[in-house]
Order: sequence, then C-alpha cells, then structure tokens
Amino acid sequence: MKTYKILFILCIIWFIVLCLLHYFSSRPLWIDENFVLENIKNLNSKQILGPLGNCQYFPRIYLLLIKLFSQKFNYQVLSLRFFPLIAMISAFLVWLKIYKKELLSRWQYLLILFSFASVYYMSYYAAEFKHYSMDLLTVGLFCLYFYHQKELINNNKPLNSGFVIVTLLLPLTILFSYSSFFVFWTVIYNFLFIKRKNLKFIATLAGYIITCSLVMAFVYWIDLRHTFGAKVTFSYWHDYFLCTDSAYCFFKSFGEGLRKMVVWWFGDSTLLKRVGSILIPFFFFSLISHGFKSIKKYGFKFFGLDTLGLILFLELFILGILNKYPFTGARTSLFFAPFVFYFIVKSFEVFNRKLYITANILYFLFIIVCGLSSFLTYIKLYD
Repeated sequence: MKTYKILFILCIIWFIVLCLLHYFSSRPLWIDENFVLENIKNLNSKQILGPLGNCQYFPRIYLLLIKLFSQKFNYQVLSLRFFPLIAMISAFLVWLKIYKKELLSRWQYLLILFSFASVYYMSYYAAEFKHYSMDLLTVGLFCLYFYHQKELINNNKPLNSGFVIVTLLLPLTILFSYSSFFVFWTVIYNFLFIKRKNLKFIATLAGYIITCSLVMAFVYWIDLRHTFGAKVTFSYWHDYFLCTDSAYCFFKSFGEGLRKMVVWWFGDSTLLKRVGSILIPFFFFSLISHGFKSIKKYGFKFFGLDTLGLILFLELFILGILNKYPFTGARTSLFFAPFVFYFIVKSFEVFNRKLYITANILYFLFIIVCGLSSFLTYIKLYD
C-alpha cells in the first residue's frame, strides 16, 4: 500500500514537472502559434469574435480570454501559454478522478496514469498556444459528469441543486472548446432514461437544451460560420479526412488515422512510434469488445469510458467520412488520447496470468522510455 501511494504521488509530480519544464523553456512560437498571435495583436476584442486571418481556427471566447490576459504582459510567450498550461494540469487531475471511478485494479490505474503523465504530447500541449489542452479538459469534465448522471438514473435519485447547477453550466464549455460538440448531446440522451419525470427534472432538461441552443447559436455566429466558410482551411485538412474514392483509398486513410490515434502521443521520435505501433491491434480490439459490451450492459445508456470511447471513435469516423472533422489529424483528437491509454491497458486482461504480467511490465518499460524521452527533449530546449 505504501509503494502504491508513493508511485501515485510520484506520477502526479512527474507530470507537473514535465509540463513546467516545457512551459518555462519559453520555446519560440512555431508558425501556427505565430499566426494566432498576429490575430490577437491585430484584431480588437470585437473583431476577435469574427473571422481570423491566416486560416486559423480557435474557440473565440477562449482566444479573447487569452488576448485580454496576455496583452497585460505585452504578449510574452509564457502569458500566451498560461491558460493551456492550467487547462492541461486541470485535465490531468480530472482524468485522474475518472480513471479511479472505472473500478480498475490499483496497478492498472497507475499504469494508465503514468501513460498520461509520461507520453510526450500530453505535456507538450501544456505549453503550446493552441486550444487542444482545453479540449482534453472539456471532454474530461463531461465524462466526470456522466458518472454522477449514472448514479442519478440507476438509483432513481432526486435531482439535487448542485447537480442541476452543474448541468446548466455545462453548455458554457462550448464557448471554450470545439470538443463539446462531441459530447453535449449525450447529456440529453441519457436524461431520457430517467423514469421520474417531475417538474424539477423537466425544468432542468429544458434549461439544458435551451442553454445549449443559445450558446451554439452564438458560437455559430461568431466562429463556426467563418470556420466552415474558409475553403482554404478545409483544403489544408483534405488529406486528413477519410477517403471514399475507392476501397483501397478508404482502408489506407483509415489505417493511417488509426495509427496516429494510437501511436502519435508516445513521442516525437520515429523509433517510439514504431514500437508503439505494436499496440494498435490491442487498442482496437479492446475498443470494440469493451465498447459494445458496455453499451449492452448499461441498456444503451452512454455511461463509462468503454461506451464513451466507442461513441467518440464512431463520431470521429463518421465526421471523417463526411469531411467535417479530421480523422487522421492527431492533435485535433488530443481529447481522445486518455481513452487510448485506457483501452490499451484494459486489453491485457484477455491474457492468462503469466502473459498478463509480462504485457504490463513491457508496456510499463515502454512508458518509462517515453517519459525519459520527453524529459530529455525538454532539457535540450534549455541549451
């Protein structure tokens, strides 16, 4: 028990250290970050709530918040990346709670946490002037909410004031993250399974739907109508959608998307990605088997990481075919990475005891190498 607690605390410290190490390196802004910076420098607050230059897309209210904060520090690099840092560390703490609720064994739990804490791109996006860490936090908040919603539905509990307030505040996440569009509707879907349709329930559900509608209309007006209308942006993402020109083209793009979805997070080196490719079939088998079993288990209610992971994957798949959201975009699906770690670790459960222990040890060693690679990469930024 003592060893478990030490490793648990060490995991949290390790992730925060990696995030801060990257953040305080003040790595120069790369081209996309510079394009976003040009927008917040050249556009006033009102203009931010409109089309962005250089074919950039960024949740406008979140961008406006960063603008108002960073201009007080003359747009210094650390000020531009401050909110992404806070979002990423907050996301880690939220996902820490989510994994705990999945009734995993203590060592499975630690292995998933160390995966999140050690792989390169989780700490990398803690110090990049983009919105991806906020996407990760947003999906995590919804997942955490669904556990409370499950207790409400399964135990037929009355709605308490705290739950109602949180429910009505959830739509505001749409202002800060595009990933909200993947999960906001699930709240309504699950609510339909509540048997007790009293006045408080009806008012809460109606309030949530109305708030979502108003916020989405606002976001569409200030953001999405400009983003979807930018042909240059969608031409850039053309190769990141699922190809439907032929069977060969489809499976090639699907395979590439699946590879990035599983492997991309582990590191920025080709070797780590090649080794990580071994995990692709483990992830996919676990996603499909646990996902459909979970849907059946909960009577087609969308609860638990198994179900939600499958639902998100199918949404990405469908939107990829429709050319509406990149399926092979890697960073654009950062919010799906915590599900990848979860399904990989759960996939080892099919092995007998000896193979199970061996698989966990080998994966743990791989994660250690990923963590050391992340650490050394950030250290080099100080040279």
